[in-house]
Amino acid sequence: MIWVLAILTIVGLSNALLPSGQCNVPARSRENCGYPGIGEIECSARQCCFDSNVIDAPWCFKPISIEECVL
Repeated sequence: MIWVLAILTIVGLSNALLPSGQCNVPARSRENCGYPGIGEIECSARQCCFDSNVIDAPWCFKPISIEECVL
């Protein structure tokens, strides 16, 4: 039980570290940040974005750089 709480805390902190909008990456522009079968928890632990709603695009992908968010 403590292990599950620790993972949830890590995921929450990882997502909080990404500024708003950094995961708004178009499907065809996503750069893979994981491996086949990676889950949301593992992806977030890598400081990456996770979105499994698009079938033909990486689910775990690199966020937009801060410079791109500002532009």
